[in-house]
This record gives sequence, C-alpha cells and structure tokens, in this order.
Amino acid sequence: MKLILESWRRYLTEEQETPITKLRVFDFDDTLTHATARIVVRDTETGEEIRTLNQGELDTYEETEGEELDFSEFKEVPEETKPIEEIIKIFRNMVEHPDKDRKVMIITARMTAAESEIEDYLKNLDIDIGDVEIVGTEGKSKAPYVQRELEGLPNVNNFIMFDDSEKNLTDVREMMEENFPNIKVKLRQPKIEDGEVQVSIFRD
Repeated sequence: MKLILESWRRYLTEEQETPITKLRVFDFDDTLTHATARIVVRDTETGEEIRTLNQGELDTYEETEGEELDFSEFKEVPEETKPIEEIIKIFRNMVEHPDKDRKVMIITARMTAAESEIEDYLKNLDIDIGDVEIVGTEGKSKAPYVQRELEGLPNVNNFIMFDDSEKNLTDVREMMEENFPNIKVKLRQPKIEDGEVQVSIFRD
C-alpha cells in the first residue's frame, strides 16, 4: 500500500511540473564577456605558433594541411575577464525569471574543462544560475548541440539565441528551418559599435 501511495504521489508531482516551452541560449566569449583567450594556429609538425584568430577569423577559417587549431587558452576564465553588462543584464533577467516554462543554456566554443570556470565566474557576478546548463563544444558547430537539446524538449515553441558568431547563427538558423520549422526563432548578434553594445537582430 505504501508503495502504491508513493507511486501515486510521484505521478502527481510529475504531472504538475511545468513543461519547458522556451529555450534561451547564450554564447560566452564576446557575448556575455569580452574575450581574452586566443585561438592559436600551430604547425602540426613543430607545434610552433603560426598566427592567432579572433571569432570572425575563425568563422571563415578553412582547414589547412600542416595547420591545427589550439583552443587550450579556452580552458580557463582569467580574473581579468570583463562582463558585457548589457548582455549580462538580459541573461540575469532570463535566468531569474519567475516562470518555470523556460530553460537557459550557455553553449560556448570553449573546452569542456572550462564549464566549471564559467559557472564560478557567473556566480561571482551574483547570478543564481540554478539550472543553467553550460556546454563546451571545443570549437565545433553549435547547431548539433541545439538540435539535441530541442529533441529532448518536445514542448518548446519559442527559441532565442545570443551569439557574436555569424557562422554559429547561420548554422543554427539552417538547422532550425530544416528540423523545427514550427518553433518561433529569434537570433541576436551582439556587436560593439563606437564603444556601445548593440544587440542586433541577425540577418545573413
């Protein structure tokens, strides 16, 4: 009898949980914070540094024989990392929103080893990140990660992504159009223009 009551109580609790209908995804470097880490292009034979890339250059980088990308600087979040206050405010409002029908994520090109560092950094900004999930793609496209998340959240009908990378936003838009045409999508590309942060609607 006790097992029956416990099963019934668990059933009622699950039935009362608010389904997730909104997914919010943020980038970290040059979206939530000013990036200080560098992507280093190295000689595959000697390991010597050839040059460094910023996000825009990474977006257009084509794999070249004799070269490899080194993301090792993205394992840590240095103390001098500065928040981009305008985007942090948006992030905070979404994370602390009282409605339980949304999930907030950070999907970053950083190494997976940096996930705990990002969590600590945001906690130091007095942001209660609660159930925020942080995922490091190690430089890979973010579209498959968003797709996988949405496949596990069948009730989502509204999606917003903040990312400074044109390639990431283009990849995600194409994936959404192909796989989730009924979900309302808003893509935002933060940029700094004349010292001011602009949260532009992404149009490629």
